Amino acid sequence: MAEAAPWEIAIRVETAHALSRKGCPRGWALTEHRGFARLNITAKAGGGKRRQLQLPIPWHFDHAKKIGEAVCRIYDDFSSGIEPELAAKKITFSSPGEENRDSGANSKGEPALQTDWNELIEHYREHKIRSGEIKASTWTRVHRHHMKLVSEAVTSRQPPRSAVQLLDRLTFHWADKPGGRTRQIQMQATSALLRWAVTQGHLSAASWEPPTDLSPFVGRSRTAKAVTTPLEVEHILALVRALPDQRWRLGFKLMAAYGLRPEELQHLQLRDGRLWCTYEKVASRGKTKPRALRLLPSDGWAADWKLTERFSPDHLPPMRAGFGGNDFGQYLRRRSLWEKLRQEYEAKGEKLVPYSCRHGYAHRAHVICDLPPKVVAAAMGHSVQTHLAAYSRWCGDDVVDEAFERAACRLRPRDLQGLD
Repeated sequence: MAEAAPWEIAIRVETAHALSRKGCPRGWALTEHRGFARLNITAKAGGGKRRQLQLPIPWHFDHAKKIGEAVCRIYDDFSSGIEPELAAKKITFSSPGEENRDSGANSKGEPALQTDWNELIEHYREHKIRSGEIKASTWTRVHRHHMKLVSEAVTSRQPPRSAVQLLDRLTFHWADKPGGRTRQIQMQATSALLRWAVTQGHLSAASWEPPTDLSPFVGRSRTAKAVTTPLEVEHILALVRALPDQRWRLGFKLMAAYGLRPEELQHLQLRDGRLWCTYEKVASRGKTKPRALRLLPSDGWAADWKLTERFSPDHLPPMRAGFGGNDFGQYLRRRSLWEKLRQEYEAKGEKLVPYSCRHGYAHRAHVICDLPPKVVAAAMGHSVQTHLAAYSRWCGDDVVDEAFERAACRLRPRDLQGLD
């Protein structure tokens, strides 16, 4: 633990003296938490209940006096019968500049400009779509909900006054999902909004520049994270036999045989006797390009399906644009065999999802076909960096051992010839 600064020691001592003069027993102490002051009260000093109260005052020597005064006010209310939690909610904080804005005037006596967050978020949405960073459907599907929570936080009765306060406020909405992917996206999306607003001059950098490390706000999961896993070939074939609807069965075959994303089923074309995927996925590393689809040399079962000869867009299942993964996932979850397999995978600490068809394609490409990552990434329509980040997790000791054995078999004849 870092050594406390002199001003931190001073504020703790001075606050303790001030409380002592009011008759407060020992057990009320100040600490720093996520950049703000926090009041810790022991059970003995807090009426039989241990409490941790986050104050809206930044933990900084410039605000030492305000922190001490706030603690004393909470104790006064507690002495008069008000619970400390309720007393803490009455504490407000404004920096000198913010006090001028709150009073409706700036240092020159002119009316202060208030940030219209709804308008700011709308401009940000237009920028993201117009710049090509995301599609309009991606905003609707992913970002809209997270921006709605930001808007609710900044327009509340006691709105946050800084990036840190805003991010901390949002953790309460996702309090039951520490370390979860959705909570991580919330913090990342909020930080991206704030960085853009600061860069464009809509918000003050001093207050609204988000921290580079978001891990304190994302939190740490209390349970082990299940890893989405490749779908085994025997299970692919069993599911094909079990799916009753020909349209969904064809879609499942296409995903398993070509390693497609569910969304890509809506972007398939026949060109000169070959299947092509025209889907363009927009990500931070750029936009994917249309690609020809290829069956893996190991997948004779997929070749027997003759998908190219039998393909027609009219024979594919009905799915909403931008919601292919949701729609296909919902259909599979209604199938008894899928649910049975999902439970079997979960019992092994793995996770079965529609993307498991795509994961299976990548796994077979590397382990069975021994194709290099650059080739497999091109065949699957994403960057090498994305490919390695997503699929290196399945490279366990057994996979490494098999790869070394195959390499030894390939090289052994050359070595013998060299000895001759």
